[in-house]
This record gives sequence, structure tokens and C-alpha cells, in this order.
Amino acid sequence: MKRTSLTTAVIAGLAGVAGITNMAGAVNLSSDGTGSVLIYPYYTVNNNNNTLLTVVNTTAEGKAVKVRFLEARNSREVLDFNLYMSPFDVWTASVTASGAGAGVVTNDHSCTVPSFTGGTVVPFRNNAYAGSNADTGPTDLSRTREGYVELIEMGTVTNATNGSLSAITHSGTPGGTPAKCSQVVGAWASGGYWTTNSTIDIGAPDGGLFGTGMIVNVGEGTVAGYSADAIQGFYVGGVAAAQHTAPGSVLPNIASGSSNVAYTFTFNPATGTVQPATTTFTASRDAVSAVFMVDDIYNTYEVDPSTGASTEWVVNFPTKRFYVDPAITAAVIPPFDELFGASIDGASCDPVALSYRDREEATTTVPVDFSPPPTVAGTALCWEAQVVTFNQTGSSSTVLGSTLTANIPLATGFLAGWADIGFDPGKVAVAAGAHQLTGTGSAGNNTFFGLPATGFNVQNYVNANVSQGVLANYSALFTHKYLRKCTNGANACS
Repeated sequence: MKRTSLTTAVIAGLAGVAGITNMAGAVNLSSDGTGSVLIYPYYTVNNNNNTLLTVVNTTAEGKAVKVRFLEARNSREVLDFNLYMSPFDVWTASVTASGAGAGVVTNDHSCTVPSFTGGTVVPFRNNAYAGSNADTGPTDLSRTREGYVELIEMGTVTNATNGSLSAITHSGTPGGTPAKCSQVVGAWASGGYWTTNSTIDIGAPDGGLFGTGMIVNVGEGTVAGYSADAIQGFYVGGVAAAQHTAPGSVLPNIASGSSNVAYTFTFNPATGTVQPATTTFTASRDAVSAVFMVDDIYNTYEVDPSTGASTEWVVNFPTKRFYVDPAITAAVIPPFDELFGASIDGASCDPVALSYRDREEATTTVPVDFSPPPTVAGTALCWEAQVVTFNQTGSSSTVLGSTLTANIPLATGFLAGWADIGFDPGKVAVAAGAHQLTGTGSAGNNTFFGLPATGFNVQNYVNANVSQGVLANYSALFTHKYLRKCTNGANACS
């Protein structure tokens, strides 16, 4: 089912005015929040947190979806499986502690392959980064305790041959269960019809998924909720079931889309207006990276003791592994600066520039650096997903319990304000070509500056002044704000 929202219609109109005729075949970050690929920037089970996940199918079609959990250090897979959603379905799950590591648990009735439900925790695994797959980082299960999630639509589910859609469709009554999840489980078993031909009862993927995440600390009484980033245009129209892979397959991933064209909006300083731009790349991973490319990350912070405030920023580089992981590439690829493990075990560091101001625009003249420096690399962010803290000490962060942290020590008097993490190659010392992503289109080469990033800011507050001596905790979550920089020679991108 094809759906056109008001926002999409307006964008399409702007694209037509600008002479862009192929937006439907271009990767773009959905302003509507729905798409065929969802990125949940962070999960954690540290510090007694659980992370609740929800995905919604807004369409009247069945959906085959790859669910993939990745650890935060180098985005190695810790669990993959297939999810089959009936029309208008919702699937929910929780990432929770499991022994030394983490795992996923659900009471949802939607079909999964392998099948799991009923509240049994499925532990995450370290196979992808231990033993012969070791990557210079830690190899124990504790590495699975924080990371992020990607959901990728593999196709629509139909009744064309074997009635797969009917098998996965809920009864429609409250608490109803699908008619026959065992059919799709058997389809992937030895001799099953999907092991023979994965295109049976599978049509072209067409989006319409949205998702949310919530980081919940029951003991503290706090919850911080966010919306998953949604990618549209991942598949060129008409591409179908070749993406429907067996449970546990590392494909599809967010670098295996069928479009290598990115559609973005950029600011033209000459005209003072925002204009659409299309950029062609040689690889689909670059098209996905382009829609996340940012030159600066902005957000607020507060660490005022009088309000018991703590602030932590999640910074996620959702495509980084395809440029730095030695299991994928023999040499680092721009826009990133360093191959994983090249100079520091268990890390791939990109230099950043830091600054902050208080709420009355005052700033410090002392150079801002992380404290203590997280590595010999100095002022750098070194992992796929990490947490930037403010005025914290210790081996893990106060709110999210992250062990992959970089702390900003604030000068005296700067208890609340806003901060800037900058990636521009004009501000930081990087290798030639790093922190830049350049297209290969015949009409000119658009160059994006910075790194592909996403994330959010979590702030916790403790109120010790509630009546009757009750201690009250509060939390808030704010998505990051960005400066996006793109040029085409001496001109703005177009």
C-alpha cells in the first residue's frame, strides 16, 4: 500500500520545483517518522535500567522484518532474528539484564523465527567478537549490556502461494494470536519453502514502520522515551524479495539498500534559504551515511546540585562499522578517521572539538577537553555508540550506566547551559579526506562535512523536598540538534 502524507507531498513539490525527479529512489531521513528502516540509537541494561522497544506496522500489509541488536563498541551483532508482523500490528520487547550480559524478552504474540515468547529471556551472544572473530576489544558478555538496534523491512508478506499472510495474522480480538506461527517457523526449517525459495509469498518492501524506545529504571522511578530514526527510500521501487533472508543472517543490513542516492535539505547561505539536494554515491552505505551527516551536535546540559541534576548525551554513529571494522574493510574509509584497533585496542577514535556556554551566553576561555582523556587519542569519540557526561567521575555513567564514556569537566559557574560537539575538518586534526563524504554525481560533487551521527540527551533530576519526606526522581529526553554543512565547490549543494 502506498501512502502519501502532507509532509511528503510538500517535499515532493519542492523537489519538482528544484528539478529533482527521482526522490522516490533516494534515501532520506523521514520527517514523518515512518520508513522501511528504523534505528534505535541506544539500549542499556546497566545501572538497573531496562530498555523497552516498540515497532508499529501502520499498513494493511504483512511485514517481514529483520531485527538486529548490536553492541556499542564496534557494532558487532549480538542477536538477529526475523519478525513477521500482521497488518496494523505492534510488536514489543524489553532488553534486560541476563547473567553477565543482556538479552531480549517479550510476551508479544507476533510471529518470530526462531520462535520465542512467554517471558523467557533470550540471552545476547558474544560469538561475533570472541574467539576467531575477536576485534581487539573485550570478548566477554558484559560488552552486550549496551548498544543499539536496527530494524530493516525485508518485504511484504502475501498469500500468493502458501498463505503466509493468513498464518501470521492475529485473530483481531483483544489479545488475539496469529493463526499459525508454526507455518513460518517451518518455512525456514530444513526443506521448508523459504529455505528453497525465500521469495514465496514475499512482495516488495514499501515502508510504513515506526518505532519507539524507553529507558526505564524501576528502582529510580524514571523513564526516558525516544522515537526511532526512520529511513525512507532505502529500496528503489520494485526491488523485492531478494532481501528476505534466513533468521540469523547478517543481511540485510543498513549498507545493503538498493539505492545509492541520498536526498537531503541543505542551507544556502547565499540566498538564506533551505533547498533540497540529491547526491549520488558509489555505495548504498554512503547514501545512508549522507542523511545522517552533521558538522556539529548541539544540546543542553544541567548539573546543578540544587536540583540533583545529571546530564548524559548518547552519540551514535549508525554506519561507522562499514568504514572502520577490519572484518569489513582492510583500510579506514572516509568520513571516519581510523580503523578499529589500529592504534588503540577496542577503539576507533575520531577527534572532536568541544565548547559550551551557560544560559547567559558566557563561555570559558580555557580549552575544553574530556576528563580524564578516554584514550591517548585525546579529545575524541572512540566507539560506535557512547555516552558523553558532564562533571562526572567514575568508571560508569550515573544515569545510563555506560562504560563507554567521555566526560566534559565544566568550569566553575557553568552548571547549566548548552554545548557543542564539532566534527568539521577545519576545526579538528584528521587525516586528509576524513570527516568528509563526497558524492560522485556527474552534475557536480556534493561534499558533506562531519560524521554520520544521531542520538539524544537524557537529564535526570532528584527532588528531595517532596512532602512527607518522599524522594522524587524525574527524567527528560531531548533529541540532538545539528548543524549540517554541505558544499559543491564554491556553491551550496543542490
